[in-house]
Amino acid sequence: MMKPKLIFVITSVCMLFVFCSNSQKSDIQGCTDSQACNYDNESTTDDGSCLYNDCFGVCGGDAVIDCTGICGGSFGLDECGECLHPINQTDIWNSTCSGCMDESAANYDSDAIIDDGSCVEVFPDGWILSWNDEFNSDNINGANWTHEIWSPYHVNNEFQAYTDRPDNSFIENGHLVIRALNENYNSAEYTSARLTSSGKGEWQYGRCDIRAKIPLGQGTWPAIWMLGSNIGSVGWPSCGEIDIMEHVNNNLIVHSSIHTNACFHALAGYPGACPDYNISCPGGCPDALPNTYWKDLPNVDDWHVYGMIWTADYLTFTIDNAPWMTVSRPITPGDDMWPFDQEFFFILNLAIGGDWPGDPDDSIFPVSLEIDYVRVYIPE
Repeated sequence: MMKPKLIFVITSVCMLFVFCSNSQKSDIQGCTDSQACNYDNESTTDDGSCLYNDCFGVCGGDAVIDCTGICGGSFGLDECGECLHPINQTDIWNSTCSGCMDESAANYDSDAIIDDGSCVEVFPDGWILSWNDEFNSDNINGANWTHEIWSPYHVNNEFQAYTDRPDNSFIENGHLVIRALNENYNSAEYTSARLTSSGKGEWQYGRCDIRAKIPLGQGTWPAIWMLGSNIGSVGWPSCGEIDIMEHVNNNLIVHSSIHTNACFHALAGYPGACPDYNISCPGGCPDALPNTYWKDLPNVDDWHVYGMIWTADYLTFTIDNAPWMTVSRPITPGDDMWPFDQEFFFILNLAIGGDWPGDPDDSIFPVSLEIDYVRVYIPE
């Protein structure tokens, strides 16, 4: 017969053994989610190790169905909820819900949830904003502008190579800066930039204002101008060209011009063969050529607003909101004489050297064309 004390000791040991066994079993860690592909039915404590099949059925894989419905696809939703490729369509990423969010601005957009820096305080009387770039973002807006990449001597025997490098074009202090450099680059001695709104901003008729600061220096050729959107099919000059502002070297004048198939500088018989565009100026246009004239501007390298008012019947060029030259539609126009009844796009560039300015002075570099804003208006 066992003594009571011995029975107690044996019972206690057994209970301790059972307790320890149960404790060890309750501490088995692993994935406890039965939906996981590495579920462990022996685990009693989840250790965060659960893995799941991706859309390809790979346990722990990271492939997901994108917003187009493709497993492993590259498209995603931007902040506006648009399904876009974040690289191939980066130019328009977040564009559909971006706008001016300042309620005091003339172009306030109540639907915008992302402020794109496009606010304009006031519009000119009788006009409403159609398109603009205030250059208030960190980078050049690819939804508005494309860089043209050209080798030197591509046109007009110009010396520069046009690049898309941030050395040659960038945003600084709310301005687009197009900077020309004297450097060795891809067989060129000079580099610069040429930006176009082709396919991204094109208009027929209206008003445009471009606030800009141009450089002085031998060999510089800054320009703010437009080409007809059909240039790809008809070529130049059939597409038409509108030069809102051109300047060369150290001259204290700026030029505005049109070019058409019936009137351009290399035309046989120019200028006598040109149609009568009835160029007129408030103070008269002595010695004006049929398609171009020039404006004295003693402070030419200060900030100025270069503009144009464009109708079916005339193009009026302005500086600092004051009209200074008008080119009129010929009495019997045709496409060769008046190709301005179609959409045009902007070009902003700083050329170096070439047929007009001649050889550059290397001591002036770097030189920059600065643009504060580009605005396009339509009548109210």
